[in-house]
Amino acid sequence: MKFKLLLLSLLGSVAIASAQYTVTDRSGNVLNNGDVIQFDNLNYPDASYEFYVTNDNPGTEIYTRIEYVSETNSTNGEFEQLCYGLCYNNLMPGETVPPSNEGALPIGIGETTPMGNHFYNDDQGNGTDNIDFVFSFRQYEDAAGTIETGTPLTFTYRYNPNLGVTDYSAVNLTIQSTLVSNELVLNVNEAVNMVIYNVQGKVVKQGQFDNGRQVVNVSDLSPQTYIVQFKNEQGGVKTSKFIVQ
Repeated sequence: MKFKLLLLSLLGSVAIASAQYTVTDRSGNVLNNGDVIQFDNLNYPDASYEFYVTNDNPGTEIYTRIEYVSETNSTNGEFEQLCYGLCYNNLMPGETVPPSNEGALPIGIGETTPMGNHFYNDDQGNGTDNIDFVFSFRQYEDAAGTIETGTPLTFTYRYNPNLGVTDYSAVNLTIQSTLVSNELVLNVNEAVNMVIYNVQGKVVKQGQFDNGRQVVNVSDLSPQTYIVQFKNEQGGVKTSKFIVQ
């Protein structure tokens, strides 16, 4: 099961200086600079992030590429597959799609790239730690892709092997209700750290709690599904979903 964009309307438009494009997922949710998109499996297409790029410039065609910037904790540095116009496999940091010798991908006025463009990783690393792959969408003034313009949209594709883990014996804590309006009520029996993610994998709230009944104010969160992860001092992890209605 993947952390889907990844899935929602709370994010708004891409806030990048001079950017003339918008990147969305298949549900129309906007990818923002600095976002982390997380997956807890390596199966295609479940671990595939499908995306669309729309030209927001009302007067001219734009030219774009995606750079594989860096990785952390992968076994060999390779990213399995990035499709943008065409599909390229086993990319190494510093490479771009399309490659630098093939020019940049043009997008016509008001047009959106078609289906099929996606990121997909099958590297499990050591099976314990997160694997991060960092990518940047870049825009150019020319079709050859030699004159960059604007600020890149940079995001992280993450394989998080603990994301889908629900180990109720590891963390001594219960959630009073997973369908909430303003408050998430917890019955905590040990010291824990809490992180709440939206379904796009972005951290929206954090906290630390000791024993007892604890109330988390979620009235500022948009109605949708969230992932809450608790970690105790021994490193035990408990992950659950809840819905703000």
